[in-house]
Amino acid sequence: MQGKMVKNGGTSKGRRKIEIKKIESEDARHVCFSKRKAGIFAKASDLSTLCGAEVAIVIYSPVGNPYSFGSPSVEPLVDRFLSGSFRHQPISGKSNTVVQLNQQYMELSRQSDIAKATKVNLEERHRELLQSPELDCANDIKQLGLDQLDQLKNRLEHLKMRLDDRIKDYLHVASTQRMASPMMTTTRTLGLFSPDGATGPSSSSSACPPPWPISFEMNHGEPISFQALLATTTGTNLARYVHKP
Repeated sequence: MQGKMVKNGGTSKGRRKIEIKKIESEDARHVCFSKRKAGIFAKASDLSTLCGAEVAIVIYSPVGNPYSFGSPSVEPLVDRFLSGSFRHQPISGKSNTVVQLNQQYMELSRQSDIAKATKVNLEERHRELLQSPELDCANDIKQLGLDQLDQLKNRLEHLKMRLDDRIKDYLHVASTQRMASPMMTTTRTLGLFSPDGATGPSSSSSACPPPWPISFEMNHGEPISFQALLATTTGTNLARYVHKP
């Protein structure tokens, strides 16, 4: 039997080769040029790093803009090529520094790509949170029946339990740090109201805000309402979603 069988009973044609011809769309051509140029420079950098080769590349864009890449640098390699001197010259200290900086640049580029992907993921999770059933139910609470209200109550109780556990964790961390003002530390850690009336999470807790709120009363201030705690812990004004009795 020739060819690789697939589920539908046919044969697989394998990986098809993309036809190489000039791209008609100008915008698509510029995008392709940018991606291919970056790919060539990355491959040249890998070749230089892995094999110790000295590489120089000069590219002119479709509109005539020059781009160059060199490892350790373009100028000495081009001068050596034009002068006809093909003898290998040992890499100087300055050139070696350029190689190291090039490696650092490639690593930073990789980390930048990871950070961009993480940002997209977090934005997607934020949109999903804003579209969660809890917020939809709270927005239409007057229209809910008895069963739906009971479901919403169970969800909020579950979220309250999660926040209780989160608060206990924060209080445990704060107590082990032996701060001069334990109550101020607790307030800043939870990102609640400070004694001077300021609101919002502190820099130390902004990365990990408590996921869900409950009614809470500090020893040194007024009771925190459910709506205010929602806005404080999630960073979003959700008071309009909660039905006022």
